[in-house]
Amino acid sequence: MKAFLPRTGVHLLYNLALSGALLVAGPVWIPWTLLSRRRRRNFLDRLGIGLTRVPSPSGKGRIWIHAVSVGETLSAAPLVRRLRSRLPDAEILLSTVTLTGQETAEKVLGAETDARFYFPFDLPGIVRNFLARVRPDLVVVLETEIWPNFLAECAANGIPAVIVNGRISERSFRGYGRLRVLFSRVLRCLAAITTQTAEDARRFRCLGADPAKVTVTGNMKFDVAPPPEDMSPLHALLLREKRNGASWFVAGSTHEGEEAAVLRAFRKGREVNGSIKLLLAPRHPERFAPVEDLCVREGFEVTRKTRLFDEPGAEVPSVVLLDTVGELLSAYAAADIAFVGGSLAAKGGHNILEPALYGVPTLIGPHMENFQEIAEIFGDAGAVGRVRDGAELSERVAQWAADPAREEEMGRRARELLAAFRGATERNAGIVEWELKRGRGRQG
Repeated sequence: MKAFLPRTGVHLLYNLALSGALLVAGPVWIPWTLLSRRRRRNFLDRLGIGLTRVPSPSGKGRIWIHAVSVGETLSAAPLVRRLRSRLPDAEILLSTVTLTGQETAEKVLGAETDARFYFPFDLPGIVRNFLARVRPDLVVVLETEIWPNFLAECAANGIPAVIVNGRISERSFRGYGRLRVLFSRVLRCLAAITTQTAEDARRFRCLGADPAKVTVTGNMKFDVAPPPEDMSPLHALLLREKRNGASWFVAGSTHEGEEAAVLRAFRKGREVNGSIKLLLAPRHPERFAPVEDLCVREGFEVTRKTRLFDEPGAEVPSVVLLDTVGELLSAYAAADIAFVGGSLAAKGGHNILEPALYGVPTLIGPHMENFQEIAEIFGDAGAVGRVRDGAELSERVAQWAADPAREEEMGRRARELLAAFRGATERNAGIVEWELKRGRGRQG
């Protein structure tokens, strides 16, 4: 655990570079941050001001889980529940970096975590203050959040840290490789690393991780869990419309440029089958208004989900804009066909396992780098439909609108394939439990 300490020369160079970047960007970034109430809270909390909300340790074992944003938070949910089952007396704290990640954590895991807060800026004094206040017995980092100062401070204080569900894309691997002299020392601080694939494990080892501490456990995203039985009011509304004869095309986690393609595809589908309705869920909340304006300009009747519930009994138009966080899974549960965004735009794609959980026929674009292994497995099994561009998306939606049964087999294969790959969460929970007990044993 002493392999990398704050006095290491390469670490000092990292901090000098970080300070320089802050000096250059600060005059623009800080005012922009403080002008927004939401961004201001994130900024101040990441400085440590919100730590007053973190309770004092009970002495029964405290696990700090870090999930950067929405996707990682949703992946963390099954892990939190398994740890609650295996370690009922332990305290579980959850941190995120983004605003949407924090909102998702509060909605999905509010009652199952002892505290939720923002992750600190990776500056020595700030992370030192966080660790002194939070006082975890174990830190669990999801996927690939490798913060040199934070992990160095954990090592200096004898706090074991593990990466679970680790992955390193080819692009990130090249970037980390250019700074291998730094990251090899950082990775040697970790008590354990569990990875999604053998290739991820190889990349961690190539960057300097101790091979004996790297284990392939699979991808926890395959363990996506359904919401509670009652799901959400949104789900009930979508089912009500289905009972009245509607079919739902759900386009989730869309990015700029994709909504226009989705609306063109929806128009083609409506020309064939006028009962189809669209639920459109932009990935980022700041884009709700521009996407709503786009729908209006394209001639569609549109309303926001929140407006529908402000006016009970209002007629549901052809397009519903999902302007809340944490309800997309409930929307997929009622979908008849889905498109997962970030895949037509070059954003690396988003999670296709959520619609697969409900056997929903799902379409994706060519850009699935963030979920490459999953996309390849599902594609090879005929469990997801890949389209090259917006024109092909329109063609597939129109074909489905003419004959919905033609895509049912794809949805069935997706659900069966997802069931076959489950189990990573249980394996990761076992490693976390072992490292917690081992770390507390050393401290005792």
